[in-house]
Amino acid sequence: MAKTGSIVIARAALLPALASALKIVERRNTIPILSNFRLAAAKGVLSLTATDLDAEYTAAIEGAAGAAAAFTVPAQLLHDAVKKLPDGVEMALTSDGQNMTLAAGRSSFRLPVLPAADFPTMTVGGFSHEFSLPGKTLAAMVAAVEFAISTDETRFYLNGIYWAQSGERLEAAATDGHRLALYPLPLPAGADGMPGVILPRKTVRMLKSILDEKQDAAVAVSDTKIRFAQGQASLVSKLIDGTYPDYRRVVPADNQNRFSVDREELAKAVDRVTTISSERGSAVRFAFGEEDLRLTTANPEAGSAEDALRLDLEQGEPVEIGFNGKYCLDMLAAIESETVTFLLGPAGAAARIEPGGKADGPFYVLMPMRV
Repeated sequence: MAKTGSIVIARAALLPALASALKIVERRNTIPILSNFRLAAAKGVLSLTATDLDAEYTAAIEGAAGAAAAFTVPAQLLHDAVKKLPDGVEMALTSDGQNMTLAAGRSSFRLPVLPAADFPTMTVGGFSHEFSLPGKTLAAMVAAVEFAISTDETRFYLNGIYWAQSGERLEAAATDGHRLALYPLPLPAGADGMPGVILPRKTVRMLKSILDEKQDAAVAVSDTKIRFAQGQASLVSKLIDGTYPDYRRVVPADNQNRFSVDREELAKAVDRVTTISSERGSAVRFAFGEEDLRLTTANPEAGSAEDALRLDLEQGEPVEIGFNGKYCLDMLAAIESETVTFLLGPAGAAARIEPGGKADGPFYVLMPMRV
């Protein structure tokens, strides 16, 4: 039986936590209780938990009044009901063991409950390494590499971000075999010797949505799990059990031709010429000249397109190379600097792209395409 009781809490305090927790709940579940939130109130704190068995999100919300209570309730319905209530109201959540009544002003909802004792919890165990990172840094790292995560389920070990120590740095990397995104940062105290781990795609998206950039995040890592904690909220996730490939092997080391272009202007030009690309691919020819970058693409069924923009040839000589236009746009959207520098080698060689031309910061690798 669910532990009966009544919880009184402000809508403004509960709704943000419900919105974050909902992101972890699968819309279709063969196990009914996984479609529920677990609510437990005691000593003025309401604990909210959601899980999909691979990850678990918990938030502690202060300001709850009423008797101690614990029960589970349909996640989507509770979120939607609370969201549609007026701003500033206080809500009373009362369970009788079979149903929960949500009352606020003249509004009332009655939702079925399942016992809190039946709600699964993740066994966390111990963590070998614990350290802290600024929320802003963690958010920037995720945003810079997330787009390169593979969606090919047959290569499951690429379906996440690889996070590992590399010398005196902590690196986040993602690749799908056609492109690579890498974000380095100084090794934080406590991270030395940490195992290389692969954060699942869903965990990455969940983390991105709940991070508070104004707070530090406490990170704890083991061989099988990772935990992120900020304030009164925490996210615990299983890691992908697999071996990440040696992505450093595809990073070109001696590309001698350097070209710098305006990031925003390049994104607009690539977007224009890919308008007529075929559904099977969006190959774009990049002709890096001494003063201009000319973009061309052709589609036998839809015609062709050309565009051009100014560039700075910093070193080397003109190069022509083909890139996937969509991959280029994804990369440019993840970059915040005003300019990007392309380091190119001979025809057919991979390209290294550096935001702002900084060799010691984040960088990207694009594999060439035939055009």
